Amino acid sequence: MGGEIVKIDAQTHIYGIIGNPLGHTFSPAMHNAAYEARHINAVYLAFPVKNLIQLKYSMKQWNIRGLSVTIPYKISIRRLLDRIDPLALQIGSVNTILWGKTGLLEGYNTDGPGAIMALKKSQVQLSGKKILIIGSGGSARSIAFALAQEKPAEIGIMARNAMMAMQLARNLTLNSENPKVTLLLTDLKQGLQKSLLEIIPQYGRKWSSVRYNDPALLADYDLIINTTPMGMKGSESRELSPLKAAELSKHQTVFDIVYNPANTPLLSLAKKKRCQIVLGYKMLLYQGVLQFELFTGKPAPVAAMEKALMAEIKKVSK
Repeated sequence: MGGEIVKIDAQTHIYGIIGNPLGHTFSPAMHNAAYEARHINAVYLAFPVKNLIQLKYSMKQWNIRGLSVTIPYKISIRRLLDRIDPLALQIGSVNTILWGKTGLLEGYNTDGPGAIMALKKSQVQLSGKKILIIGSGGSARSIAFALAQEKPAEIGIMARNAMMAMQLARNLTLNSENPKVTLLLTDLKQGLQKSLLEIIPQYGRKWSSVRYNDPALLADYDLIINTTPMGMKGSESRELSPLKAAELSKHQTVFDIVYNPANTPLLSLAKKKRCQIVLGYKMLLYQGVLQFELFTGKPAPVAAMEKALMAEIKKVSK
């Protein structure tokens, strides 16, 4: 944490993170640094839980005020909650739970809003812009629904998994106020592609699908966000970028949510093309900032949290 250890006593508020396995989680260092900086008598612990049975009872019994939720519980946690925030409901997953003012257990998702905050703090314009999301998994969903609230001109989804991408497009466009959605489908077998294009409604809807086979299709996008694990340290695709240099243009901003290594293969290419870049750890930071504010009702000490997070990332990136 950097300073002296916070004194733990009977009045200490307990927060934490649940997941299985938790491995090397950065959240305790980041949140404990925040409590210290704000002089809050609280502690944030890692709870590697094997299942969710009795979790609600245990939280009450041990007076745990709030929890961050990570893999594999972001979806299954919903059945324990008394109230789910509308954005988390749309996304379909929850990463933050806490006891509300009326004693009900509430669920939120700060992943998407954390990504939006990271972009805004980097002076990236979202309203009226064309934004491409690479991937169609949980992170893509979180970011897409949070982005839709910022009124971009269009959200593009580039994905290999056509079914997941179509599901996301359908969900996004259920709300008529949301922007139009374009699917750029890659790596599809010809037969499957043909049958999919026959069943996809191409006309009169706010979403459409194209076969992605021409880099020129990406030139109109102002912002590109990678939500896939490509380029991540320790993964099979650690040396790969989801896009080639020819698919990037210097007017674009590129945000890679992979944070280890900081300089991913995609960001290296983006730098060479003189694109503006946004580092992945910023999303991790700001989703934690939003969690801290939900937990405590106080403004987060962003600088202290960032310093603690950077120190943790440095340890694992050696």
